Amino acid sequence: MATSAGESSILEEELTCPVCLDVYRDPHLLPCGHNFCLPCLRRLKNRSDHGRLRCPECRQSHRSSANWQKNFKLANIADGFRRRCQSVHSNQIRGEPFHGPAEEVHCDYCPVDGSGDGKGPMAVKTCLKCEVSMCAKHVQPHLELPAFREHPLVEPLNDMKKRKCLEHDEMFRYYCMDERLFLCNACTIEGTHNGHCIKTLKNTMKDFKIYLDIQLHKANRKILKAEKNRLEQKEIERINKVYRDDTEQHLDAFRVTSIAHLDAFLSSLRECVSTYDVEICSGIQQNLSRIAEDQTRLQEVHSGFERLLQENDSFQFIKDYNLSMKRYQRQLKKPLFFPDEPTVDTEPLYETMEGKMEEFIAELRQHGSTFISTLCICEGEDGEEVDDDDEYEESFDDDDDESDAEGEEMRSEEEEEPLSTESEDEEYTPEEEEDGEND
Repeated sequence: MATSAGESSILEEELTCPVCLDVYRDPHLLPCGHNFCLPCLRRLKNRSDHGRLRCPECRQSHRSSANWQKNFKLANIADGFRRRCQSVHSNQIRGEPFHGPAEEVHCDYCPVDGSGDGKGPMAVKTCLKCEVSMCAKHVQPHLELPAFREHPLVEPLNDMKKRKCLEHDEMFRYYCMDERLFLCNACTIEGTHNGHCIKTLKNTMKDFKIYLDIQLHKANRKILKAEKNRLEQKEIERINKVYRDDTEQHLDAFRVTSIAHLDAFLSSLRECVSTYDVEICSGIQQNLSRIAEDQTRLQEVHSGFERLLQENDSFQFIKDYNLSMKRYQRQLKKPLFFPDEPTVDTEPLYETMEGKMEEFIAELRQHGSTFISTLCICEGEDGEEVDDDDEYEESFDDDDDESDAEGEEMRSEEEEEPLSTESEDEEYTPEEEEDGEND
């Protein structure tokens, strides 16, 4: 079952360390029975006199060398409460609804109204000097009268203990720069912070703001430099993109031209082969024509012999034999045509093709050299571009000189200020301080 806001507030008060005013972290028991965070006990031990420390609750004296017993059950309850608060806070950040009323601060001057809840109107401000919370009506004197001009007004506080010293029950008015602790008037009078740098809360805030202004100036300078670097890289990216697009166009043009040269080269080779083929084919046709003549003559003789052999009449056979035999013998005695061996002489064709290829390679190399020279122009040849780079380097050197001078001025200002190191400012919160002591 979910606890109400009042129960949560009571539980938080019970689980709050009286020294650091935060939920217990690693709580330990003193012999008197009071619980404190282990880092808080260590700080009390460092500030103890004659090896004894006083309990901030009951003021009993205990030996600082005694072993403190850890309160495991209280530690588990505090850790569970802290996790539950973090879960509620994360839900509020994500926009999830938080079921339960918010903590309310009511006016201390107004009488209880008749609504039945026993509470007055809501407060708008809390006076740290008067230690009262006021509504819009009762805060007017603090805003208008000169007598209340020095009274510090803050947002409404429900628990004034967080602004008070638990040891002396006085409001915090000073801050120890050495130990990073809030102090009241009695803390400064007791002398436990003798030799320490102690300032009022207002002056401490002023010093912190001066230091933050310096750091803000440094951050702004670095932001400007980072933006300058980003713009430079963007410009380089743009130039590179333009160069890449131009390169693609030149490559396409080079491809078209190269294909045209290659087509012309292949056409010339085809023409050479065609010319060689025509010469070879004409000789072959002549040889075939002469061989066909021999075949026709021999076929005529062969037919005449067959016709004589088929004749059965002796008179007619002898007559035809005497008339045609001499002619057939003359034709048969004629020598046959024998062409030369079928060898293909490709030496002229090779020489012609070799010349064509040399011409093609020379043209392609010249075109490729022109293409590469167009793409890779040396920027150093352009006098204006070199001057621009020199001016940029000079301006960059001037910026470095100015940044070095500003850095020296800021270092001198930081040496004059009490907050001279970043580590002191980084360990401002009590939680970080406790973590550092645990380490």
